[in-house]
Amino acid sequence: MTMTEGMLDREWMPQVRWTNGNNVTLNGVREAIQREADENGIPVAFSEDQVKLGGLFSRDREDVLRMYNPEHPNDYLHFVIRVKHQGKYAFMNVYNLGGSKNYRDYNAAQAGSAFRMVTNLLSGTNSKMQAEENYYTILKDCLANVVR
Repeated sequence: MTMTEGMLDREWMPQVRWTNGNNVTLNGVREAIQREADENGIPVAFSEDQVKLGGLFSRDREDVLRMYNPEHPNDYLHFVIRVKHQGKYAFMNVYNLGGSKNYRDYNAAQAGSAFRMVTNLLSGTNSKMQAEENYYTILKDCLANVVR
């Protein structure tokens, strides 16, 4: 699925840079993240994707990686990883894409009735949301280790 730059409006973590980044590639970033995720015991999967650059009539495209939890491909956030080069530097941006079913259910419960809150409590929505947040925390740590 080709996405537009406008879809990448929610940066998930601060931009990362490598000062000697001539050899930094999407594939190298993928391998490093996979290694870190394996070492930390969390599942992660990738798919290749593209971002359409420019306006309506532009045909320019940029290759990106889509990263997601393969155990929750439809209810956790997906992330888009973009690597750009300028001079000797490489810059990596990570954007969140889509929505989280657990956050949506939790937010609906907070804004809803007491019945909805009790239903979410009994169905385990709160613990599911905590597990999802923990996954994202570990994933951010993995990404931080990749750039060290």
